[in-house]
Amino acid sequence: MTRELTPKLKFKYRFMRLMADLGENAAKDPETIWLIGSLAGSIIEDAGKSSWTELKLSQDKEAQNRLLAAFQSQGTQLAKDNNHRAAYAVETLAISVIAPTMATDEHINEGNKLLDKMISDAIDYYHAHPATTKSGL
Repeated sequence: MTRELTPKLKFKYRFMRLMADLGENAAKDPETIWLIGSLAGSIIEDAGKSSWTELKLSQDKEAQNRLLAAFQSQGTQLAKDNNHRAAYAVETLAISVIAPTMATDEHINEGNKLLDKMISDAIDYYHAHPATTKSGL
């Protein structure tokens, strides 16, 4: 009999895969890092916040759900359009928004701090390279 993974465990596995992928490939794929920074930077600017972490901390459950619904819709459309890098950027930010809800898991809690730093660095990269094209977002 096969045991199904719980949603929390599925998320943890996806989170761990994302962190491993970003750690291994971020330096090799500046376009994706730019896309992550562009999207996150636009979101925090629209919200009037100074950082990705501040944005996440300021959200109530309703705002978080709206943002996740927008990510789901946008990510699905980007994937349908074969814009996989942009879809990956959306997925990265969605995972970052979900991660604090799993704060009782020490691996996710610690990894989320690193992910927030990576997103902050991606925003800095985007600001340093504003003329880059092909955002697709």
